[in-house]
Amino acid sequence: MSSTQTGGWWLIGSALTGVAPDILKLLSSLLISIPLSIPIPHLQKLNPIYFHIYSISISIYFLTGIFNLKSGFIQLLLDSLITYFICQHYIIPLSQEKDKDGSKKSKAKRMVWGIFAGLLTHLTFNHSKRIIWKIPYETVEITGAQMVLVMKLSTFTWNVYDGHHRSKAELDSYQSITSITKLPSLLEFLSYCFFFPCLLVGPAIPFKDYMNFYSRNNLSSPNRFQDSFKSLILGFGFAGLVGIYGSTWSYEKMLEDQFLNKSWIQRFLHVQIAGFMARSRYYLVWLFAQASVTISGCGYNPMTLKSDIGQNIDITKIEFAQNYKGIFDHWNMKTNIWLRETVYKRVSELNIKESDGKVKVKKPGFGSTMATFAASAAWHGPLPAYFFVFLSGGVLQALARSIRRSIRPFFLNSSSTLALKSSYDFLSLILTQTNLNYLVIPFVLLDLKKSYLAYRLIGFYGHLSVGILLIFLWGFGFEKVLIKKLSNSSDLVTKNSINSTTSNTSVENSSKLGITDCMNPNMTVLQ
Repeated sequence: MSSTQTGGWWLIGSALTGVAPDILKLLSSLLISIPLSIPIPHLQKLNPIYFHIYSISISIYFLTGIFNLKSGFIQLLLDSLITYFICQHYIIPLSQEKDKDGSKKSKAKRMVWGIFAGLLTHLTFNHSKRIIWKIPYETVEITGAQMVLVMKLSTFTWNVYDGHHRSKAELDSYQSITSITKLPSLLEFLSYCFFFPCLLVGPAIPFKDYMNFYSRNNLSSPNRFQDSFKSLILGFGFAGLVGIYGSTWSYEKMLEDQFLNKSWIQRFLHVQIAGFMARSRYYLVWLFAQASVTISGCGYNPMTLKSDIGQNIDITKIEFAQNYKGIFDHWNMKTNIWLRETVYKRVSELNIKESDGKVKVKKPGFGSTMATFAASAAWHGPLPAYFFVFLSGGVLQALARSIRRSIRPFFLNSSSTLALKSSYDFLSLILTQTNLNYLVIPFVLLDLKKSYLAYRLIGFYGHLSVGILLIFLWGFGFEKVLIKKLSNSSDLVTKNSINSTTSNTSVENSSKLGITDCMNPNMTVLQ
């Protein structure tokens, strides 16, 4: 069948469903990936080489056959080959040379940063082409798959660096697990780069998880069909929700003339529902991708006995989060891990070796947080709207940390009533969710002028609420006053609350770490 005939079928499908042709291709590819992933464990058992070739072939078909992205595929292949070549011929050999003054190690680190910069520059170039050529955002081009590959390749190079240039004492628990001490074969590496269930929308799983998956000689993941089916059904649920209500409850509706006829309360409520609908679009594609990863067996985590490696979101914890850390930790989780491991920790130089041979842990601060959000914005694309949202997110996260240190303990001491604690939790939930739905308006509209108009129609409530807290805590110095008052308190519960910052992470959530969690050097990571 010719490409013209195939394109005609997509146009017919688009006319019948009301979904843009390329979006229909994307959803269809994600759904097709699910049955195509079923034989993967059997191919592994038969011969891993068959599995590698099978996976790469399907990815090539998706990119070149369905989306006609031949040039894009070549770009991804070249990025992968160049990264592998530098690791094989430069980064690893440097670890085998004598390095009394640490110059070889420093050179290897500069190469890793160079790879990261090169990958991000290439991605930015392709993002810029989309902007300059005014390619509609309903059109799928190579940057989507490239964003996933950038995460994989940059993480891989840091893992190789950790495995060859750093001692175990210099690695935290997560780095110890993910470090790569032996370079995989080129076929294994390309299979990782072009693993088709993760190709288009992620998640970008660590290479060690992938290696452990394809090296298993049994059909593990005992509930892969049931777990995959749950993700699939939930994804269809969100697809139906978006299909029925998505166009009515959207941020774009705020720019229409009839929106002016609504009261402020109606506008406020519209923003909250529009925010949920915007997230639902991401939920459905990530759930479809998770279903594919799970049914392939790659999603199975032997340490938790759950199919959670392919999980990129925790919807309940996002929608009922009482602080921004709760949102960032459970939204696009694999991207958060990537940012934490390749930017947040590395910028702050987490491990500093002292003269006595011990390793001193330096906690990343506000600068590392802002650098991480800036990297996230650049990864999404060179649009001012992205930088506005992510840099604002950095400020909000720092503010939330300040509130947790200085205000929260007053509601959690031993003299606080259950009603007072519950009131604080409820107020935190409302403020977090309403400000989140406000903050992401530019992320969806992708235009600062339109975003300004939308903000003006709802009275800039997010800016006002955050601004008041910033002036109160930072401008007038009340944060220091409150913390000093708490430190002088004889209430042990209150004192313990002061020390409970956003860096503390429970074992339950350790497999879903966000960028702030690396402040705890003794992390236990299950993935």
